[in-house]
Amino acid sequence: MKSAKWLAALPVAAFFSGGWLSSVAPTFVLGMPFLMVWNVLWLVLTSLIMVVIDRAEGDLDAPATQGDAR
Repeated sequence: MKSAKWLAALPVAAFFSGGWLSSVAPTFVLGMPFLMVWNVLWLVLTSLIMVVIDRAEGDLDAPATQGDAR
């Protein structure tokens, strides 16, 4: 599924939009600075996005290694 690879651009866009959002967002969220919350949130979301991409692609090496069972 090639469209799932476009999800990898989402964390990059989020990283660059954090500074812009900090001018309109509240100064503190949950007692922490907004940019810290934003970066931690996208750290977790990036991992989840990479899992989605990996599951969507499946095991691309499986057909090449099936005949090599020893």
